[in-house]
Amino acid sequence: MTPLPTPSAGSIVRGIAVMTIAMLIVPSMDVLAKLLTRDMPAVEVTFARFVGQLLVSGLVGVAIGEGRRLIPPRPLGHVLRGLFLAATSLLFFSALATMPLTDALAIAFAEPMILTALSPIFLGEHVGPRRWAACGVGFLGTLIIIRPSFEQFGAAALLPLASAFTFAGYHVMTRRLSGQGSLIAVQFVTGLVGTVALGAILAASAAAELLEQPVVWPHGTGWAIFLGIGLISFVTHGMIVKAFEFAPAAVLAPFGYLEIVSATALGLLVFGDFPDRPTWVGIGLIVASGLYIVHRERLRGRSHDVSPSA
Repeated sequence: MTPLPTPSAGSIVRGIAVMTIAMLIVPSMDVLAKLLTRDMPAVEVTFARFVGQLLVSGLVGVAIGEGRRLIPPRPLGHVLRGLFLAATSLLFFSALATMPLTDALAIAFAEPMILTALSPIFLGEHVGPRRWAACGVGFLGTLIIIRPSFEQFGAAALLPLASAFTFAGYHVMTRRLSGQGSLIAVQFVTGLVGTVALGAILAASAAAELLEQPVVWPHGTGWAIFLGIGLISFVTHGMIVKAFEFAPAAVLAPFGYLEIVSATALGLLVFGDFPDRPTWVGIGLIVASGLYIVHRERLRGRSHDVSPSA
């Protein structure tokens, strides 16, 4: 396989800058979702998130002349990818209805370790003992956070972990579908799949009276928050994709953990939540294991002709 050209120093700096801004913005979408779950069921909030993404991506696609190319080739894979993301959002937003933002996000940070564990099965990648050990350390950090959270919030503490598994599935499909369809088309199909799937779940749950809260028609500010969630999702996803065009994944991956910084700040400012000491210990273990996995990926990337030992 022909190696990708080495990006310039300026390009790498641009990639880091774009990734940093995106990671600092992303938790604001979770804050908006948590605010909405005070008055409406999490499935309705998640449904609105995908409706917003569908509308924004569709309007942007039409505006830039891609209205006829909003469905990418071989769409079935994109449908599965969209279902994984819809499940991820539903599980995570459901957790936010009862848990502090930082705790839920920290547990969801187990996703890189889960993706590493799944990559030999679904992507044919080699995972050696050192990266398996890093995964074990990351899961230990996750359990440290889950233990007191489970005592306080019950089974809801497991929802972010479940979202980490579905998000890993989303990333597996993203890697397999790389290069198939434009960014606008991918976002449109994801929004469409999420809207249809979650709309069906919302309607069925409401009819069976399974929702924890009744479905409510949003007021003026509610509509603004709905649109804001969809817009933030659209913009930040586009920024992340652009960042990976500027710089290698191994360089950008550590900056994903900046999300915990803005999540902690927003959680404190908006909800008065601040992680306790065990949560910080767990966060430290998760971040350290994730950074080590990134380090091993970087080493493997430098030596394609050597049998990997990580």
